[in-house]
Amino acid sequence: MTGDALAKLVEGYREFREGYVGKQYAAYRSWASKAQNPRVMMIACSDSRVNPAILTHAGLGEVFMVNNVANLVPPYKEGKDTHHSTSAALEFAVCHLQVEHVVVLGHSRCGGIRALMEGITCKHDEPYSFIEPWVNIAREAKDGVLVRHAGCSPEEQAHFCEKEALRISLHNLDSFPWVRAAKAQRGLQTHAWYFDVGNGDMERYDAGNDSFIPLLGTPSP
Repeated sequence: MTGDALAKLVEGYREFREGYVGKQYAAYRSWASKAQNPRVMMIACSDSRVNPAILTHAGLGEVFMVNNVANLVPPYKEGKDTHHSTSAALEFAVCHLQVEHVVVLGHSRCGGIRALMEGITCKHDEPYSFIEPWVNIAREAKDGVLVRHAGCSPEEQAHFCEKEALRISLHNLDSFPWVRAAKAQRGLQTHAWYFDVGNGDMERYDAGNDSFIPLLGTPSP
């Protein structure tokens, strides 16, 4: 990030703080200083073009947010030597915050999915890449796309894989015992959304039809 880019963020914070310390946010500051009570958790990509709070106009305190490469949910795995920050965040959101919805938000032209499809080329001198084992969470999606869409271009295959990876993340959510329990006991709902960066369209996964349909103008599941 250049100095000018950083300065822009600092100036943006300056403008935010001027409003935040005013009367408009007085009640919120009083409440937020004690606790948080979001009803939705979103697991989104680290991609700078896809900010769930901006896409949904979510206000402060409304969404418990997790960002990682390719918006992946790993499968449940115990062990003291595991370091799954996404799993830890999921546990906190479901078990402690008692969120009502978990949304996995994918998007078009995802660099993490492209890395999965094309393989990892290290951009540094070290021989090991943390990206490869992470995106391999969705390896099953890649393998399926290469079989079912063998005649498609690499761009088309990556597009199909972006959505297949969302299906895998939904499946992996159900591998967590507290997610299954929350679904059975208090009606927790899990969702997959797909945002097209180029045209602004948002789709949601419809499990009944095993397909992605427009988010707007359709009944909620």
